[in-house]
Amino acid sequence: MNRIHTWLDHLRSRYGERRVNWLGVLLLIGIGSAGVHLLVRHNLDSSALLYVGLPYLGALAIVIVRPPRSRDRWWHAYRDFTLTSLIVLLASSIVLFEGFVCVLLFLPIYFLVVSIAFLGTWWLNRNQGRDRTLGMLLPVLVLSSSFEGTTETLSAERIAQAEASRIIELSPDRIMRNLLRPIELDTDRSWLLAIFPMPYRVDADSLEEGAIHRMHTRYHRWFVTNTREGEVHLEIVDFEPDRLRTRVVHDTSFFATYLTQLGSELTLTRIASNRTEIRLRLEYRRNLDPAWYFHPLQQYAMHEMAAFFIDEVLIRDSDA
Repeated sequence: MNRIHTWLDHLRSRYGERRVNWLGVLLLIGIGSAGVHLLVRHNLDSSALLYVGLPYLGALAIVIVRPPRSRDRWWHAYRDFTLTSLIVLLASSIVLFEGFVCVLLFLPIYFLVVSIAFLGTWWLNRNQGRDRTLGMLLPVLVLSSSFEGTTETLSAERIAQAEASRIIELSPDRIMRNLLRPIELDTDRSWLLAIFPMPYRVDADSLEEGAIHRMHTRYHRWFVTNTREGEVHLEIVDFEPDRLRTRVVHDTSFFATYLTQLGSELTLTRIASNRTEIRLRLEYRRNLDPAWYFHPLQQYAMHEMAAFFIDEVLIRDSDA
């Protein structure tokens, strides 16, 4: 490490600090992009190696390439460090042709991981000659956790469910009829669902067992261009006046990048003559690791999706 710092100091004195620092950042962007490609080739791009290990190693490299100046206060050093980390992330995303949704979902865990890297290196530099246990322990904990998802043995439970419910002044028969009416899902929704593309067309003409409902999606990865079309096919598995079960038999939507939708179960419980409790349960398989980050995020998103579907589709009360 000292040899690297000596070599970098020599380059800075010869070519200028700013030039060497930014050339180092460009080199990190290239190495980071190559690292992502390597993980993709070995089918490890959904593991914690991508979301924890690579960002952590990249953050350590940033500290080496652009070390905090001794005269800087820690918060100034942290500001410059996070700004450089953000530049590396955004530039790498452009090189890798990533869409804006991927970047937004990655930002929280990315900044958490790089902040841990900064804390560890700052602690080591501040406590030279004293207790440096924290600074030595953090890399071990972070890097060991980055192997989650690389094998099934190192993976947490992936099958999960999310449920939403409402009590509404409608009969079960009326609620079921709403499923066959024209559906418009591009409406106001929660902050998390708002960043995801909603189906622009839903084909649903029957609730008979074996019928296939098709949802068509369109996602502009770069806001207005680099468009990806997809479809979700739902098969009606079981239909009763107060119960409907479906399973997903085809999914090329943008959601398939993050999770595998398995199916749903709608249960209607009549409370009074014109009062019904609606329960909608969605079942899915989490595809991304680490679980401590993606499981609560996806479960919240699926709960919001179930609640949104109830509000916008099932409880419409006007005849059409």
